[in-house]
Amino acid sequence: MEFRKLQYFESVARLSNFTKAAEELYVAQPTITTAIKRMEEELGVPLFVRDKRKVLLTYEGEVFLEKVKDILKRFDQAIFDMQEMSANHEWTVNIGIVPISGSSLLAVLYQGLTEKYPNIRYKILEIGSYGIEDAIKRGEMDIGYLILRDNMQEKYNICRVHKSELKVLVHIEHPLACRQSLSVRDLKDEKIIYFPQHSYVRQKMDAEFQRCGVVPNIFAEPVQMISLYNLVQHNAGISFSVGEYYDSMIRSEDIVAIPLEEPVYCETGFIWKKGEKLNYAAQRCLEYVQEHAEEL
Repeated sequence: MEFRKLQYFESVARLSNFTKAAEELYVAQPTITTAIKRMEEELGVPLFVRDKRKVLLTYEGEVFLEKVKDILKRFDQAIFDMQEMSANHEWTVNIGIVPISGSSLLAVLYQGLTEKYPNIRYKILEIGSYGIEDAIKRGEMDIGYLILRDNMQEKYNICRVHKSELKVLVHIEHPLACRQSLSVRDLKDEKIIYFPQHSYVRQKMDAEFQRCGVVPNIFAEPVQMISLYNLVQHNAGISFSVGEYYDSMIRSEDIVAIPLEEPVYCETGFIWKKGEKLNYAAQRCLEYVQEHAEEL
């Protein structure tokens, strides 16, 4: 028995009408009428009682309908399962994150988003803001979490997450540790443990130094943020942090974070290419971020 005949039978039984079933399935009514007649001949039992106004199931037809419904349901589920298997990428989100601040956000995503959508998988690349932009431009990354720059909305869609103040990090025994705030000029003779050159925070501080006519005394430029914070922790020099993200990586009781007299702010958020259709996982990720903005 052909599978399509089962579909014809289910439609006629549900609608109690051959004409409506034909319209629903986009076939000619004689096609359905002939198919049902041959089904009855093949099964050896009548499936419908026909009159001029409507079509009713016989007892045999009611029994057969329950079995057909189960077959059609299993068939639909099989198709769904295969489509899901052939589109596993739809459940994978490629995320780029900036060091430290991105790690904190991902911990919340893992716990909350994975609980809501257990099929979602993550491919994560920890890299600087400019590296994230390059990867998104090349189509190697779905979304990126980074420090937002001015005019980024011209090239990217943006989901803003958090705004933090940039602070100066000094050891608790450093002479500057007692200050309530610092000017950029206060830092001109200090040994600076600086961010890598590709870092947007580095470029933002470079602009502040230049604006104030100060040439920074760069002592070290660690690639890993934990190395940077460890050097400050051991009083090797001073550095900078966006917000309090350093707190989760080292013994922060040895460090004091001091705001600048003229505050410098950095805003973090997600970006993705304008005009780009995000896959299912990336869309759910952004929706979760927007719904839990305050928590994040």
